[in-house]
Amino acid sequence: MKRFVLHQLPNEPKTYLSLLLASLASVVVITFFLQTSDYAQHLFKSIVADKPYLSLLITPIVFVLIVYIAKYFCHYVQGSGIPQLIAATDSRNKNIRSRLLSFRVALGKITFIFLGMLGGAPIGIEGPSIHIGGSIFYGFNRFIKLKRKLLIHGLIAIGGSAGLIVAFNAPIAGFLFAYEEIGRNLKKQALILIAIVSGIVYLFATLYRGNETYLSDMSNYSIDLLLIWQLVPLAILAGFLGGIFSKATLYLVNKFITHTKFRVITIALVLGFIVAIFNYLSAGQIAGSGREEVLLMLNAEKLGLDFVAMKYFATLTSLTSTIPGGLFMPSISIGAGIGSEAASFYPQIDVQIIIIMAMIAYLSAVIRAPLTSVFVILEMTATLNLLIPGLMVAFVANFVSKQIFAQPIYEALADNYLKLTER
Repeated sequence: MKRFVLHQLPNEPKTYLSLLLASLASVVVITFFLQTSDYAQHLFKSIVADKPYLSLLITPIVFVLIVYIAKYFCHYVQGSGIPQLIAATDSRNKNIRSRLLSFRVALGKITFIFLGMLGGAPIGIEGPSIHIGGSIFYGFNRFIKLKRKLLIHGLIAIGGSAGLIVAFNAPIAGFLFAYEEIGRNLKKQALILIAIVSGIVYLFATLYRGNETYLSDMSNYSIDLLLIWQLVPLAILAGFLGGIFSKATLYLVNKFITHTKFRVITIALVLGFIVAIFNYLSAGQIAGSGREEVLLMLNAEKLGLDFVAMKYFATLTSLTSTIPGGLFMPSISIGAGIGSEAASFYPQIDVQIIIIMAMIAYLSAVIRAPLTSVFVILEMTATLNLLIPGLMVAFVANFVSKQIFAQPIYEALADNYLKLTER
């Protein structure tokens, strides 16, 4: 057993030193990225709250600028970044991995997310954080020069795990995400190294910036397990909406793929203007990740079905444009909106519980990683006591979504990157 465990770990001391340095660098860089992104989205919302019509000018221009530059100069920073990590671990081609993951890509991701937030794009920070983490860890391989495929792919998965841990202060979810999503094709032995370094990243993050929950401490809420069967219709609804979202996203992304500059600019302008209209109608409420709106709903403030609809279609439009941006937090905010509106049908269950369950169900339906969805939401709200109902709604929603579209959204997008990089 001892020999088996040691075989899965690097042999040279400098490798462990590099992993420690990469862990520390990821914590510092991603924390900076989160702070700048938060500043940018608050700045846009403060401007548009007073003068909503400015979004009709700012957002389309920013979309065109980002899409054009990313398309012709920094192609591999597009989207959330998670498909790039999956493609990198699926590929045996070193050249492909170097194009998808590098220090340069990490810098580009930080810059474009800042611009996107400043322009009112309804994007999240977790996918980009995962991409940045993966790029940093893989970038350090230049110094440690790992040669075994198991360790190289494990290194990429560690970086992705680190990104999620730092973004959401969710160590269990970070590790599970490396297993469920990034490392689907990894040998299970790699999980030993992933678990060790993920723990180190969490320790560094806690020491560097504290240990606060990402959303709100809801640990005082609980549910009678005899009532959890009532959550099945909510899980089915969230699963259906999440499945339709994923299918529509993949269809539209493939539909709008183009390589002529005129069409690239025209499509970006049109999609940016659609998002701008939603920003105008909501006075900027649908812009950004959606974290503030989730906090409002967890405090029992209703934002209405119009918020849910606008956030849903604005996020779909933004993803279709391929501008850099994450999917987790926008999906969580949509799920929170669904739960907030459905809560009136559950008089025996606290509103906050319904919202948490809806967030889990909808996120699971969209990303099709039920374990990650459960733990990231429960860790963000300090409600691990809700694990049983959370698992139930996640797997029900995941099953419903799978009937609508078989392939998970990130895997499908990763296939596109592999096709592009193999040309």
